[in-house]
Amino acid sequence: MTEHIVDDFYTARNLLYLGAYPQALNALSQFTHLSGALELEHKSLLYRAYLGQGNYAMILDEIPPNTSDLTLQAIRQLTLLKQQTSVDSHSAIIEKVEELIASSNDLQNTTFVAVAAQILIICARLESALKILALHPRNLECVAMTVVAYLSINRVDLAQKLTAKLRTWAEDAPIAQLTEAWAALFVGGAKYNEAFYIFEELAQASSVSTSRLLTALAVCKMHLAQYPEAESLLLEAHEKDTNDPDVLANLVVCANLTSKSLETKSRYLSLLKHGAPEHPFVVDLELKDAEFDAIAARLSA
Repeated sequence: MTEHIVDDFYTARNLLYLGAYPQALNALSQFTHLSGALELEHKSLLYRAYLGQGNYAMILDEIPPNTSDLTLQAIRQLTLLKQQTSVDSHSAIIEKVEELIASSNDLQNTTFVAVAAQILIICARLESALKILALHPRNLECVAMTVVAYLSINRVDLAQKLTAKLRTWAEDAPIAQLTEAWAALFVGGAKYNEAFYIFEELAQASSVSTSRLLTALAVCKMHLAQYPEAESLLLEAHEKDTNDPDVLANLVVCANLTSKSLETKSRYLSLLKHGAPEHPFVVDLELKDAEFDAIAARLSA
């Protein structure tokens, strides 16, 4: 592998992590006539960028159900998962991913491990995800996914230990900075400012203000009770991607914090429910609604 290819794949990968999907695709478009492992890595990065843009049908058309490549099969399963609108349909995907993991003679392909782990984390199979991620303690993406898994179960202590260790060998890598900012958000307090400056620095250094980074900045501002600034950032993020469910979820929260009209709050919530009915915010809200109704029914009986 030439240094030129290594550097450009590195750039494309970082743009992917930051949510700069068009820029990542542009960085990847310059490569032609690749073969072997390089071609497969190139394809996996392309499909993951298209996945970030929500181009599910195109990915499913191009990756056949019987593809023999583990990484492409994992990307296909992640696409199916993102496309699903019901948790009930997750079981078949989990079964397929676990089958892929079990059938693999080795799990040295870090991209396959990271994508498979992402699916398992989304489906709350954290033990299985952590087991395969532990095989690659020096791979940036696998470490980042491990931090995500720890934070999803509120093990902020383990996430902080891992990010501290990550700084010793990959401090300047964008994904390492992202993981540090994620952990800081969970710690709270003075760490909110620290997280904000990390996200801001990433946006400035990469010269891209993606909806993902803008939303992260807005979340920091909301925690710091700087609601007008948060709202401005979220509206900018919404302009960049009107379908981003995380943007919509945070617009609902910000609308409540800034005492926006019921019509405004309902509009954002409606867009979120229709576009991403299984988003954690929607699921949690519906659970609370059901609990409230059950309590109200008992009290009125």
